[in-house]
This record gives sequence, C-alpha cells and structure tokens, in this order.
Amino acid sequence: MDDKSIAMKWIRRALLTVAAMVLVAILRAYWFLPSMCANELVSEIPSPDGMLKIVVFLRDCGATTAASIQASVVAADAPLPSTAGNLFVADSDHGKAPVTASGAPELQVAWSSPREVVLHHDPRARVFKSADRVDDVRASYVQSH
Repeated sequence: MDDKSIAMKWIRRALLTVAAMVLVAILRAYWFLPSMCANELVSEIPSPDGMLKIVVFLRDCGATTAASIQASVVAADAPLPSTAGNLFVADSDHGKAPVTASGAPELQVAWSSPREVVLHHDPRARVFKSADRVDDVRASYVQSH
C-alpha cells in the first residue's frame, strides 16, 4: 500500500468515528435530557368510585408555542404527569378562543359515571387531541361558550 491510500483509510476511519460520536450525542440528548415543557396543575377531578382522576393542567413548552390546556386520565394516587395530556389538548388558536389568566382556554370536566367523563370547551379553541377513550374511560365533548 502506498502512503496516499493509507492516509485515505485513516481519514475515512476518523470521519466515521466522529460521525458515530455525534450520532450518539444526539441520541443521548433526545432520550435522557428532561423535556423542555412544564406542566402546572389546574384541577383534579376524582372519579365517583375514587379509583381514577382527571388532571387538568397547563402545558407550557417555551416562548415559541402557546400555552395549552390539557387533561389526562390517571390513577387516583398518581402525581401530575410530566408528559402531554392523554385525553384532551387544546390552545386558544392565537387568541380566537377566550383565555384564562394563564393564557389557555378554559376546560370544564365532570364525571357522569365511574368510567364516563364529559369535557366542556369553547368551540373556538384549537383542539389537537380529544380522545374518545383512555383505557376503560369513555369521554364525550361539548362545545359551549
């Protein structure tokens, strides 16, 4: 082998090593760094049988996104999730829907039975998620001013 081909192999190996290290760093940041979003509890509504609760919370993911109102079905003894809502997610659609002091639209939640819940929100809110069911809890939605 001549010196030129040896040098090319060394450069190729070095570049592959650097690329692999960058990929590992990106993956570690994605999987292990905490979310840039913060959840703030608005209310907890326990189910009639006391086994579950709906947590209504504000989720703020920084200056480039609007605050959103979210809801999750969780076990009665569970803490506020650090993730997005598993039941309902909405924002004000750039001010089209009226907002509370927090900057997010209002959400009212009421259990109609131990496994059925009704959520009321403004029709002008921009809804990103409105699950019909989370586990064995059925949800229905009412748009009201």
